[in-house]
Amino acid sequence: MKNFIHQTATFLRILFARLRFLAVFVVAGLVVGYWDNIKNHVDKWTRPPIAPDVLAASQSQIEYYCVMHPNIIRNEPGNCPICGMPLAKRKKGQQLELPEGVVGRVQLTPQRIALANIHTTLIEPRRLVRDITAAGLLDYNETKVAQLSARVAGRADELFVKFTGQAVKIGQPIYSLYSPEVYTAQREYLESRKRANDMTQDGSPDARMDAAALYNASMQKLVLWGTTSDQLDQLDQEYDHTGKVPTHFRVTTPISGIVIRKNIYEGGYVQTGDTPYVIADLGTLWMQAGIYERDVPLVRIGDEAEVVVDALPNETFKGHVTFMAFQIDPQTRTLAARIELANPNLRLRPGMFAEATLGLPVAASHEHPATQPATAPAAAIVDRAKVFQTALQPYLQAYQTLVADKSDNVSNLLHDALARLQPIAKDPAISADYEALTAAVHRTMRQDLADLRETFKDVSMAMIRIGKTAGLPTDAPAIQEFRCPMKKGNWLQPVGETQNPYAPTDMLRCGSAVSNLPRSTPTVLPATRPARSGAEVLAVPRSAVIDTGRDQIVFVESKDMQGVFDMRPVNLGPLAGDYYPVAAGLSEGDKVVTVGAFLLDAENRLNPTLTEDRAPDAEHQH
Repeated sequence: MKNFIHQTATFLRILFARLRFLAVFVVAGLVVGYWDNIKNHVDKWTRPPIAPDVLAASQSQIEYYCVMHPNIIRNEPGNCPICGMPLAKRKKGQQLELPEGVVGRVQLTPQRIALANIHTTLIEPRRLVRDITAAGLLDYNETKVAQLSARVAGRADELFVKFTGQAVKIGQPIYSLYSPEVYTAQREYLESRKRANDMTQDGSPDARMDAAALYNASMQKLVLWGTTSDQLDQLDQEYDHTGKVPTHFRVTTPISGIVIRKNIYEGGYVQTGDTPYVIADLGTLWMQAGIYERDVPLVRIGDEAEVVVDALPNETFKGHVTFMAFQIDPQTRTLAARIELANPNLRLRPGMFAEATLGLPVAASHEHPATQPATAPAAAIVDRAKVFQTALQPYLQAYQTLVADKSDNVSNLLHDALARLQPIAKDPAISADYEALTAAVHRTMRQDLADLRETFKDVSMAMIRIGKTAGLPTDAPAIQEFRCPMKKGNWLQPVGETQNPYAPTDMLRCGSAVSNLPRSTPTVLPATRPARSGAEVLAVPRSAVIDTGRDQIVFVESKDMQGVFDMRPVNLGPLAGDYYPVAAGLSEGDKVVTVGAFLLDAENRLNPTLTEDRAPDAEHQH
């Protein structure tokens, strides 16, 4: 029994010893397996509610920063690790003061600048030109298209222009018309002319006035039907030689050009108001172009354009803008514009596709009138009509002197008129008439009144021819050519009652208006700014500009702080090639980032504490 108890006790001691070892092993395994959880619970139970360093920092309301490097911030005084300057003191949360016009600031170390391959460019004045292209069609110049309407009915017995496309010159007969009305009017004219010429000097004043009035009325009827002064001369000469009245009336063309429409046949009848011919002068053409909406503010009337057509790809034709519409086409988003160009040798044809290029000087701000006239005057070249208008003044004074039956100062006045025509003396269309006028004016020196009146006929004929070529300005008073059959002389005078300078004492009212001096076509001269030139303006490279959709910004290298780049909003003009004109935000001498600007923008977005709307609250050392 004792042995059994002893054995049992021994067994239990051995079992407990082994179970204790197993328990230690299990506990050790649990501690190792759950050590992190145990440690977290211990830390939670043992740590204080506020860390000592945070508590100390929160109790301080002062921080220290570098003036040269605002991104360096410390809680204790010291020196800047970059530049070595003492740190400045400020209250926490105080807003960072950036220079005026700077909305953000980024600083990089020299190593990061080299790694990012950041490059800058100096802002300086440049001459900027923007090339604008506009497509369109060539068309007739409407101011040089003549529709020859029939002024009187009759039968076209002979056609001198027989087909469409035939070239004609001004004053050339185009068809011969038989009309009983014209025949009767011509006979009345010739008879009244003979009666006026046969009046003796001792005839009664009333009889002479009646003869002159009848002549004036009969001649005026022919003039209103389109009879020219040259045709009246021919009619007079033919009647003086043969004594017969012509049975046919030859209709002439008022302009030189090409017949573009023919609606008459030989032997056919023409009614009043019919248009037998349409003649167009193709010496100049219009290009009906469309300017894109974004380019409209840049274009001015008078701007020079270079026009090319597919048919002549190796040639460039010069032109200039003469008209701009006032409404954008809602479908094409373009503005209708007209470009007038010369057509040397008539190589261009209406209907051709064309493309115009305008090299326009670009400024920072472009002044453009809200309402622009269809034509705009400029002083770049001589305006023939205005020159002739100035010369007409002394001529009319000399004319009035002769009407007053005097010769005082007439020669000097005519010499003054000749001098005023000097600016257009070498014009090919005027030079021959100017030489004739010069010879006639020089003959007026030291002449008596009778000889002066005879020379004034030659002076007047030269002035009439020059006036018909140059025309009058559109706003000038009307001037008419008058003709006297008795004295066989013509002259110019304002619209009104006849005042004959050749016989003012006994035939003052003899004569009638045979034509009006034409109005000149409104001239659109080249703009005062030459193409592809202009004043220099500050310009920033396109690669330096970041367009946010609402603003345009650039990064400018700081002049005082190394490695600091200021973000500035800028006001720019329209893009011209690779540059924008600068209206505001930059100054000459600034260095803008042209390579790496987007990297700086990304850095600024990642660290927005250096912008004006947020103050730095921690240390950001880049």
